[in-house]
Amino acid sequence: MMCPKCEVQMDVNTESGAETDICPKCGGIWVDNVDEKHALEMKPVVFTVDELRRLKSAYKPSGRIEEVKYFKCPRCSNLMWRINYMHHSGVIVDKCREHGVFFDKGELEKAVEFIELGGIEYEKLRIAEKGITELHTKIGKVSDKVERMSYKLPWYARLMLYLGY
Repeated sequence: MMCPKCEVQMDVNTESGAETDICPKCGGIWVDNVDEKHALEMKPVVFTVDELRRLKSAYKPSGRIEEVKYFKCPRCSNLMWRINYMHHSGVIVDKCREHGVFFDKGELEKAVEFIELGGIEYEKLRIAEKGITELHTKIGKVSDKVERMSYKLPWYARLMLYLGY
């Protein structure tokens, strides 16, 4: 496989049950979607909510000084997306949705550290909190609408609603 960044032949590496391709020139690592969990050593771990909230302040996307370049997927040659890995890791990677992820030198280790510190659980908590907030907002809007509609009812119907009938 050719490196999407340097366009040189990548070396195949099979450590910890995952096959990765490593660029001998830039040190970048290609991880196929099927090998991602093994390569990042994702293991279920339990964290407290306070530990996960501390993680939020520790990992913020870092500003990049270098020019942003988009690279082609080494499998399908389509341009890859530049994403913040797991939304809050601060590790900006190149990802092909269908085939895999390209980590620049040192980024795979940073992603593993984020996961070990509770990054996956933090992301689950963040999504759950967002859902609860959205649900609370919807309930408030429906409640306001019901209240406005109740003023259109005759006085005796409003009294029955007020009394709980």
